[in-house]
Amino acid sequence: MHMEIKLSISLLASDRRESLERCLDSLKPLLTKVPCELIIVFTGTDEEVKKIAEKYTPQVIPFQWCSDFSAARNAGLEKARGEWFLYLDDDEWFDDIEEICAFFLSGEYRDYQSAHYIQRNYQDWEGTRYSDFSAFRMVKRQPWTRFQNPIHEELAPRKEPCKYFQTCVHHYGYAQERRETKGSQKNARNISLLEQSVREQPAFVKNYLQLAKEYDLEGDWKTAEKYCRTGRSICQNTEDRCSKGWLQAYLSHLLCSRPGKQQAIGEIEEIIEKEDPLELILLVLYQELVHLYKEEREPEKAVLYGIKFEQLLNDLDSNAGIWEKQGYGEFDENYVKNPERLYALWADCTACALALDDLEHASHFMELFPWKEESLLCRYYPDFEEWRENFGSGFAVIASRVLDSLADHPDSLGGSDTLDVSTIPDGAAPVYLCFVRALSLLTDGRRTQGERLSIWCMEHSDDSYLQQVILHEALLNRIDLSALAVRMDLYAWDSSVEESLKDIPYTLSCSVLESAEKLQEDCPLHSLCLRKHTLKLKLIKGFFMWEELTGMLESYCQCILAFYKSQYKSEMFEEKSCVFLPGECRFAMTALDALNRLERGTPTEAVHLFRTCIKIFPSMTGVLTELLRQVLRRIHDPALQAAEEFFRLAGQMKGTLSTLLEAGQTVQAAGILDQLLPLMPEDVELIRMRQELIRRTKL
Repeated sequence: MHMEIKLSISLLASDRRESLERCLDSLKPLLTKVPCELIIVFTGTDEEVKKIAEKYTPQVIPFQWCSDFSAARNAGLEKARGEWFLYLDDDEWFDDIEEICAFFLSGEYRDYQSAHYIQRNYQDWEGTRYSDFSAFRMVKRQPWTRFQNPIHEELAPRKEPCKYFQTCVHHYGYAQERRETKGSQKNARNISLLEQSVREQPAFVKNYLQLAKEYDLEGDWKTAEKYCRTGRSICQNTEDRCSKGWLQAYLSHLLCSRPGKQQAIGEIEEIIEKEDPLELILLVLYQELVHLYKEEREPEKAVLYGIKFEQLLNDLDSNAGIWEKQGYGEFDENYVKNPERLYALWADCTACALALDDLEHASHFMELFPWKEESLLCRYYPDFEEWRENFGSGFAVIASRVLDSLADHPDSLGGSDTLDVSTIPDGAAPVYLCFVRALSLLTDGRRTQGERLSIWCMEHSDDSYLQQVILHEALLNRIDLSALAVRMDLYAWDSSVEESLKDIPYTLSCSVLESAEKLQEDCPLHSLCLRKHTLKLKLIKGFFMWEELTGMLESYCQCILAFYKSQYKSEMFEEKSCVFLPGECRFAMTALDALNRLERGTPTEAVHLFRTCIKIFPSMTGVLTELLRQVLRRIHDPALQAAEEFFRLAGQMKGTLSTLLEAGQTVQAAGILDQLLPLMPEDVELIRMRQELIRRTKL
């Protein structure tokens, strides 16, 4: 039966067996739903790779690698029989290919001549840093369709109209391993081929684009900048505005990466004034200028360019066709609107407007954040907190304005005297802004409303940083922590409590212990955790003397042991296994042993154990150093070794001393004091008598 092939899919397979199977697996929906042929050009030598390829298609074409990507691509193109042609690499795989399936199954493909999809290039192996590139990878096949350029090959000709898919392929080819030396074999190979191509085709501007990128990846921004400038000079005499725009944008990126921000500002503004950039490129340049002016502490100009950016962005959004026409390479709508860049611009503009006390523009830029998407917003919570600290009431004002503008019923979010948090639907109010409103209510003396809204924030925040901030403020304002404790796992709670207590005044330690007591019934481990950190705070900042110091240390260690014994099996606390316990727990066990030895009258052994404690748990060095000082003083105090009869006699002698001093018989008093003080050097009463005697002698 004859089947009309709608799409030929061609890929190059080298010796990357790790990614080839994933690449081919991602094509399965397309291969099963759309009449497709799969052509694999095998450029490697690994027979296992060839076997993987042959599992998917009989069209596996051997190709002797000749350092020419276009030649290898054309080998696949020559075998193609599909109406359309799509190509990719063996280290790419589609996220979801249904959009392309629908393109062919619905007949939409008849209305287009070419198509782009998104190549997501990752800069790290964790998959957290990436840039999106609108890749021209599909074309309606014609007899004259060919690949050109030995490296960074592309199909020619590219005809309109062009379909822009949101379909994405993942590509880790640019992910750089951490290593001592810069660059890689791949970079070196690409650079060598591109420089050869430049020598052969000095007017072919796209080679300069690629060389700029390759040298930038190598960390050689000076050479990257040189090729950028050379490419721009070639573009001055051509109609290729897309390449020119890419080079303008990439040059601005390179200028911002090097020292000397004023030079970067001057060159970027000159490009804007003299080179008539495309609107999309203008947006990229405005973004760079906002960040540069903020770094240079010129907030007025940062805000000015932020306003220009927003106005132009709105213009382009009202005419979506401009995005598609002007996008080229990675500089497209996705680049401009990438949250990492877009939100950073809003953050810089908000901070600069606050610095100028320009609350109108600060409110405008802050309102642009995705307030109902905490997963996107949470990375800016530290910035918001910095503004809250630096700009105080000004930040509270703009936060309140934004909250009121977002709320359908502002009064239900705390804007009026009658606060009813029960009317706030889940997900309807931004937690951070409600938190700032709660603090304002507490500051204004409206404790009932502020406390209720604070608890609502505890119940609705999932971000660990914001939970820590809320915890800190709740401790300062003595607000019940139960609603927050039940939402936080013990590890997050432990680290948040430790961080929060660093800035809690010592005078509040008793109220924090009361908060821990309130958690005991519903969250016993959270309660113990808060208690142990608070006791540590008291030990460090309390400056206790002997009785209180040893008593507090014992309470702290017992609390630590209770915390860990509720989580670990009893066998873990045996001598053979305790080495596997956390350092804090081993410290507590060792310190309690040392305190017991003090009780049993073996202070030398105790001193040795306390010194071991310092090595186990360095954060208690200050406390233990003072404890050792007091222990050593007590070791050398003769009075502590004396019998009860000695203290009875000493008490009588102190009474006699007091009588002699009152009678003014200083000579007799001095004689008794000289005998008694060496025997009781730690006795404060005797030390005071000596001071009184010295004062009278001077008189």
